[in-house]
Amino acid sequence: MKVLQRGFTLVELMIVVAIIGILAAIAIPNFAKFQSRAKQSEAKANLKGIYTAKHAAYGEQDTFKCGSNAEGTGENGFCGWSTSTTTRYTYRAGGSTAAPSVGDVGEGGADQDSCPDDNVLNPTGESERSFTATAVGNIDSDYDCDDWSINTTGTLVNDNNDVTENSGETAPSP
Repeated sequence: MKVLQRGFTLVELMIVVAIIGILAAIAIPNFAKFQSRAKQSEAKANLKGIYTAKHAAYGEQDTFKCGSNAEGTGENGFCGWSTSTTTRYTYRAGGSTAAPSVGDVGEGGADQDSCPDDNVLNPTGESERSFTATAVGNIDSDYDCDDWSINTTGTLVNDNNDVTENSGETAPSP
């Protein structure tokens, strides 16, 4: 009487391990890219919130300057907009180098040691009739920073996007 042996050979097991390794090598970088793209939604949503707040203030005061750029308002420069949690990005609005920011002081916020803090964080061009707000963050822990900006017309631009290709989006009208 002959006994049948059941099981996998070593070659079959090695082929399965090789296939799993190839799939993991393909999936892990794509997963990291999609995770970083999901984190970018914070910057997009918050900049659109700043855009809406600036336009609401413009409707009331006939100027985009508010907060530290408008005399006697006592606000933070974002026309009443603020975040409710810590952020991955640093946000700036206003035209001066002393423009207030959200996210770069205290807990959370962008990694200021790895992101520039000159022209990117201090947008120029705010006046009574126009503004630019920016968001800068190192969301994928590399040497490049992810830079977003929105302007008076609602054009959302990613100037230095190390996650996806440059995009131009338009914020909804308030």
